[in-house]
Amino acid sequence: MNNFPHLNKCVGVLFLLLFHTVASAQTLKSGVLIIGASPSGIAAAIQAAHSGVKTVLVDEGSISSVVIKQQEREDPSGVVKDLLSKIEGLQKYPVKSTQALSPEYVATIVKGWTDTIKNLTVIRNSPVSGIKKSGKGWEVQSPKATIKADIIVDATAGGKASAIAGLRDPVRQMDSLSYSHQLYRTSVTIPYHGSVLPATIPAKFFLSSLKNFVYGWGMTPGETAVFSTGQSAGAIAAYCSFFNTTTDKLNIRLIQSELMTYRSRLIGFADIAPLDSNSLAIQQLALTGIIKGKIRGGQIYLLPDSSVSTEDIRLPVKEYYSRSQIWFLDNKSDKLTMEQLLSLIKFTAQRGSELDKEIEKGWKISFKLPGEFNLKREVTRREFAVLFNSYLRPFDVSVDINGQLKR
Repeated sequence: MNNFPHLNKCVGVLFLLLFHTVASAQTLKSGVLIIGASPSGIAAAIQAAHSGVKTVLVDEGSISSVVIKQQEREDPSGVVKDLLSKIEGLQKYPVKSTQALSPEYVATIVKGWTDTIKNLTVIRNSPVSGIKKSGKGWEVQSPKATIKADIIVDATAGGKASAIAGLRDPVRQMDSLSYSHQLYRTSVTIPYHGSVLPATIPAKFFLSSLKNFVYGWGMTPGETAVFSTGQSAGAIAAYCSFFNTTTDKLNIRLIQSELMTYRSRLIGFADIAPLDSNSLAIQQLALTGIIKGKIRGGQIYLLPDSSVSTEDIRLPVKEYYSRSQIWFLDNKSDKLTMEQLLSLIKFTAQRGSELDKEIEKGWKISFKLPGEFNLKREVTRREFAVLFNSYLRPFDVSVDINGQLKR
């Protein structure tokens, strides 16, 4: 018989208090730490985890509501597309852009999703109180944990985490970009407001003045409610952690490739749907500048069925392949034919006449091109993008953070 039940009860209470104290003071190590469970933060966490990096998302609330902006619902890609697909799977019918989705309902879907993602830990109801450098990385204090991470993504409303870290970077304003800036080559997402042309947000707009501290909004702190910018920030952060490097040494093409693998759109053509069978090839070639969109009425268009002139492509092709300048001296045409395009590819890539049969055979299956293969007819901008990209692969040429080619 136990003669001291009251003492056992006190000891039990004390044990629970001590256990809670130890649990609340746990130390976690992570490759990527995202602060703020805004849509931007959620997307950054999902992308970083999918990219194979140990990721922690610190939620200062309880992710009780998640808003999908109407612009992203009307033209979904990447994480938003996956989220809508999960909702469709539950309700067993397509999600229309006009269908009301309560923020609370979306939050329950997000919670269920994030709870099952490998490499991802979500700490809820834990406001960040301190951020400081720790060796090559960072140390962050919150009520529930001390977190050590290689890289931080600030996805808080108003840039709260940046302020705690002591960042005083000027507010980012992005005017319309022209193709002469070359920053479009480094795009990691598309904007969903304004007329930022050519419809891109360059990678450098996500970088702070501190190494391995990434902004989750890409332009201004008011952009934290956008999934697409968060996904881009997550890919940048994951790259740095995975390759044990810093934000001043980004491999832009690898980051862009990772984002496109997860169905992000990096350049926004108004006439190319996200699910277009040639979307990847078109995006890749457009990011090199070899084929450029046409700006009309505040939007950018590929005009995929239009013709291609040698003058349209001469300078950008020569920038990537100096050998091609000889071909252009002997070939001038307002409307490039398929025969001329194949001649350019053969000359530049040093291929033989077998290329004709190879393309004809793969026209429908490999290249997924409409119509019929015909050497004598005019080549379309779609066909040019797909074939030039497939055989000469200019997207594989590295660019720096300003879009300049790296040789």
